Amino acid sequence: MGKLIVTHNSPDLDGIPAIWLLRKFHPDFKNARIAFVPAGTTYNNQAVDSDPDIVHVDTGMGRFDHHQTNDFTCGAQLVYEWLVREGYISADDKAISRMIEVITELDHAYDAYKWPEPASDRWEFSLHNVLTGWKMMYGREDDRYVGLTIEGLEAVYRVMQQKVKAEEEVSGGEKFKTRWGNGVAIYTSNDSVLDAAIKGGYAVVVRKDPGKGYIRITGSNAHSADLTRAYEDFQKADPDATWFLHASKKLLRNGSTRNPTMRPTKLELDQVIKILERA
Repeated sequence: MGKLIVTHNSPDLDGIPAIWLLRKFHPDFKNARIAFVPAGTTYNNQAVDSDPDIVHVDTGMGRFDHHQTNDFTCGAQLVYEWLVREGYISADDKAISRMIEVITELDHAYDAYKWPEPASDRWEFSLHNVLTGWKMMYGREDDRYVGLTIEGLEAVYRVMQQKVKAEEEVSGGEKFKTRWGNGVAIYTSNDSVLDAAIKGGYAVVVRKDPGKGYIRITGSNAHSADLTRAYEDFQKADPDATWFLHASKKLLRNGSTRNPTMRPTKLELDQVIKILERA
């Protein structure tokens, strides 16, 4: 028969992440089937947690349900904590732990009263609200919602892994000064460092790709960075390379996945930093 994961009908962004966690990280649940029951009930009305092959999440008042308590937790967090204790998820996996923090906040309606600008349309692009839209589109097709949301969670996990790695790389990057504020240069293939550095308060961030050799530079709007002079100096320092300055004057590119014909620069990070320091 194999493992069976049970959650309530019309599952939300609590029960579905719990299913995703079990299937992704616990080998015994990789191919587990899913069943849906009315909220609060159990599979075939049997005692919750009485069958080791049947696991209830976000319903049934068992070990992976939280509706019997006022604690700040949720079904997904309870599953995550169990998987960490059992050694299936590393406690050092910051990407997944940070995802669980957000999922728990959403389950406690933080987006409605505690997060900034709760009425903003930007929140309608978030996965929990997209899930609501899928329910409007597909009626009672619970299996379909689960499949679509699990794909979304997998994508978010990939993004979070890159984000965590980027933040660590920015922290260890080479710092320098510009007339707009602090800059940081990183030798990495992880393009997420550009956003991570700007969101972290840097005025300028430089990424040199170790494989392709090209340079990507981003200036911060918050610091009124203008890379025009740097663009001109780079053209003089390495005229054989391809250089592109965006109309915003904040994006200076020597390479792009959108233009494979661009020629990478021969300049090393220390040379790039010197140009930016005097730009």
